[in-house]
Amino acid sequence: MKRKIYGMLLVFGMLTLLAGCQDATGAKRAEAPVKQEEAKREADPQPEVRSSFITEQDEEAEQTQPSPETEQAVLETETQQPEETEAIAPSVETFDYVALGNSITCNEAQDGLWWGSWGMAASSQEKDYVHLVSAWLSGQMEKQVSTTVLDLKKWEVAQQRDAVLEDYREYFGAHTDLVTIQTGENITEFRETLGMDYLNLVAYIKELAPDAQILMLGQALWPSEDIEAAKQTACQYYGVSFVDMTAFLEGYEAFYKSPVGTVVSGADGAEHAIENEVVAAHPNDEGMACIAQQIINRISIPR
Repeated sequence: MKRKIYGMLLVFGMLTLLAGCQDATGAKRAEAPVKQEEAKREADPQPEVRSSFITEQDEEAEQTQPSPETEQAVLETETQQPEETEAIAPSVETFDYVALGNSITCNEAQDGLWWGSWGMAASSQEKDYVHLVSAWLSGQMEKQVSTTVLDLKKWEVAQQRDAVLEDYREYFGAHTDLVTIQTGENITEFRETLGMDYLNLVAYIKELAPDAQILMLGQALWPSEDIEAAKQTACQYYGVSFVDMTAFLEGYEAFYKSPVGTVVSGADGAEHAIENEVVAAHPNDEGMACIAQQIINRISIPR
């Protein structure tokens, strides 16, 4: 089965959300230079965003531990139908952004739990952090922005993480301009190889997309010292930028966590209330905007 998600993004609304990124005291954070001339925003073509759920999870996690990490792993590793998305043809005419991540980045619709293919708990697809970043990029350049969102959960939960990297090969190339990596929240097992796993992940992407700027995000939920250390070691070794998530983490409980009962729009056109506590643990719209802002602060725009 093939699915393509084409996001029609509202740049003006995105700017409003980005302006709301707060610190732990509730003060507004400084806004990145994202404002553009109104006429230019209206003239720019809307970026195209494709979400891809490449492979099926083969095993369900055991629901035996009450910890947030385990509950998250259970939700994210439920058996799903595999979906395939055609690879984007290499293009020098577009600015190509590839976003890899877990359910904060994209999550396939699951009956009664989640109703879209975008970042979990965002009230609509244009308000998750990838769509916000994509819309901001569109306002910065003359090229059309093409964004591919890749589900990285299989890599997180795999015992042999290197073995699944080939599933992502077709989505990268010399045409790739920007890559963001958001990962770690589902890593509850097979942690003894984390150092090499992150080194190999970054090396793999750099080999396939040698000209891309790569940004590695720190953990947004339940950060672990060993995972963060592995990420930072890989970033230092390969000269990749590490996006610190302290601003998000400090404001998480007070500002950025989606409470149970939050109403979100689904791909079915209906509104739904979040009833699952693990889904509600994901970032709300303000949290997504804060994550987007941290990424935007580190992007180097080609001139």
